Amino acid sequence: MNNTLQNLPTGAESLLIALATPAPRGDVGIPVLLWGRPGVGKSSFIEGLAHEQLPVTTLIASIHDPTDFSGLPVLEDGRVRYAVPRWVDDFPDDGDGILFLDELSTAPPSVQSALLRVVFERKVGFHPLPPGVRIVAAANPPDLMVGGWELSPPLRNRFVHLNWDVSTDLYVHSLTSGWEPGALPQVDVSAHAQKLRFFQTRIAGFLRVKPDALHANPEENKYGFASPRSWDFAAALLATADLLGYRIDDDTNNQVLFELTTGCLGEATAIMLLEYLRNLRLPDPKEVLTGQVSVPVEDLDDSELFVLFAGLNDYLKKELDSDRLLTWSEPYLDLAARAFADGRRDVIFVPLKELAGTTWLVRLMAKGQAAGPDKFSAISASINGLFSDEGLREFIEVLS
Repeated sequence: MNNTLQNLPTGAESLLIALATPAPRGDVGIPVLLWGRPGVGKSSFIEGLAHEQLPVTTLIASIHDPTDFSGLPVLEDGRVRYAVPRWVDDFPDDGDGILFLDELSTAPPSVQSALLRVVFERKVGFHPLPPGVRIVAAANPPDLMVGGWELSPPLRNRFVHLNWDVSTDLYVHSLTSGWEPGALPQVDVSAHAQKLRFFQTRIAGFLRVKPDALHANPEENKYGFASPRSWDFAAALLATADLLGYRIDDDTNNQVLFELTTGCLGEATAIMLLEYLRNLRLPDPKEVLTGQVSVPVEDLDDSELFVLFAGLNDYLKKELDSDRLLTWSEPYLDLAARAFADGRRDVIFVPLKELAGTTWLVRLMAKGQAAGPDKFSAISASINGLFSDEGLREFIEVLS
């Protein structure tokens, strides 16, 4: 994807990635808020994405009443229900679409409050939007707002924030060649789920090193800021970007990945995260489990060791019914024992507990028994050496 989009405004590539991303709540699209000066084509680009299977409905936030987003209370048979506004009917129940909330910064606080549920819970009153409907908003930057309202932190935290701009060169190009239309990429949901786990484990490793990065002060970030919700957004967006060819270790992708992570977490946290991800020194988990690679535990820092074990867990959990379970578990047990010997039990306690919480141990013992007394004895000794550890038992009891 990233090799084909050469003549789009700043922020457009990141926007298309966000709209194509399977959302953490099971819908499609991470909500996006485009910040750009008047006249740079925010509305035109969004409305230009429309086609027969992708209707776009534009609502100017400032000219709507809160009931246009929360539903109008109606008394019926002695009970109050919320009548759904007509614009909801623009979207077929089983189809795709884009709800475009333009001029969001001109919406008064009462309308902003009504939009909280629409943006994150994807409900108008108690009526859910179809899962294929993406949500995009647009606003003028704070320094260009005249007579508007600042967005509340709860509303800001429900978007990935992207700066939108048109360079002089792009505008000159458009005068002779026209504007390049955008097109939504397609993302396989199952492939995204696997890649999402990949980035979740790496973000978990980062937060072990920088635990204070989980939360950020909204007042210190004028757009996006870190919270558990926006970390979920960042993981999902990085997974989509990777599937579409935007690699962390490829310098040509720096701008798009920076836009996406900054839009979720704020600039300072995004810089630290991307630097961490680029500098991770991790072998392929499958090569570790198959014995192709030997891992010097002492060469890995705590976060790298944590991420490595989380990745090994993902592979082993897929092999619970496989004949490979025994041979793949032996390097895992050896690596865990070496981590214990290196004095870093606490680093791998959580991954060990997670794997032990599956049927792994039972199945592994059965595989060892079937392989003969020598193999069963060796596997039993390895397991007992780990799980009889006093520190591990105490830790598991605390977590249970």
